[in-house]
Amino acid sequence: MPGGGQTRPYLILTLIAALWGSYPVFAKIALAHFPPYVLVALRTSLASCFLVALLRRRGFDEFRALSWSDLRSFAFLGFTGIFVSTGGTYLGIAFTTASSAALLQAASPVMVAIGARLYLKERLRRRQWIGVAVSTLGVVLVVTRGSWRAVAHLELLPGDLIILAGQAGWAIYTVYGKRVLAVHSPALATTAAYCLGSLMLLPVPFLTTRFFPATDWTSPVAWGVVLMQAVLGAVAHVWWYEGVHQVGASRAGIFMNLQPVVGVLLAWAMLGETVGAAEIFGGLAVLTGVWLTSRSTRAS
Repeated sequence: MPGGGQTRPYLILTLIAALWGSYPVFAKIALAHFPPYVLVALRTSLASCFLVALLRRRGFDEFRALSWSDLRSFAFLGFTGIFVSTGGTYLGIAFTTASSAALLQAASPVMVAIGARLYLKERLRRRQWIGVAVSTLGVVLVVTRGSWRAVAHLELLPGDLIILAGQAGWAIYTVYGKRVLAVHSPALATTAAYCLGSLMLLPVPFLTTRFFPATDWTSPVAWGVVLMQAVLGAVAHVWWYEGVHQVGASRAGIFMNLQPVVGVLLAWAMLGETVGAAEIFGGLAVLTGVWLTSRSTRAS
C-alpha cells in the first residue's frame, strides 16, 4: 500500500472491512454444499498458492535471511490468524445465523484494543475501559438474544461462542503481528502465516468428515465463494497488515465497525434473516463501546 498520507490506508481499510462483512452471508450460502472445514481448507490453500505467486514476483530474497525463530513467529500467526480465527469463524457460521455472526464480528476492535494494552503496552484510558464494558454487554445481548433463561438453561447457539473464540484469535494475530511487521514485510508475514496455517487446517476436514453432510463437489456456487474469498481474502490480509503497519493496531481495528453493518444488511437482503430487538440493541452497544474505545485512542 503506497504512501500519500492517511487517506489511502483509511480507504483501503474501509474496503477490507466491507469485504469481510460480506463473508458470513456468502459462507452461509456455500456451507449448504461444503462442510465448514472443507470450505475453509480449500479457501486458505488456494489463497496460499495465490500469495506465494505474488511473493515470487517480488523475489525470494527475504526468505534467505529467515531464522528458526522467524518461522516460529510465522507459525504462531498461522495458528491464531488462520487456524483459530478463519477456521473458527467458518465453523461458527455453520451453527448460527449470518446476521449474528456479523454482529459478533464487531467485538474484534475491542479485543484488539485489550490485546494492544496487554502486549504492546498501548494506554487505555477510563473512557476506553467503559467502552470495553459496554461492548461486552452488547456481546452478551447478541449471544443470549436478550433472554437470561438462555444462560440459565444453556440455550445458547454454539456458533456464537465459536465465533467469539475466532475473533479472539484474530485480535492476537493483529496485535502480535504488529511486532512481526517491525522486522518483516506484510507480504512475507501474510504469505508465511497463510501457508503454515493452511497446513495446520488440511487434516481437519478428514478428522471431522463424519460430523457433517457429504461434500457436494459439483456446486458452482460453493466453488465461486471459495475462489472469491480465497483471492480477495488473500489480498485483503496483506493490505490489512499494511494498514496495521501504517496506522497502528488499535486504529486499524476501528474499521472493523463496518463489518456488522454490511453483514446484517446482506443477511436480510440475500437470506431473508431478521434481527430481533435484543440483537439490534446488542449490536448498537457493541458499536458504542467500540466508538468510546477508538475515540480515546485517537485522542491519546
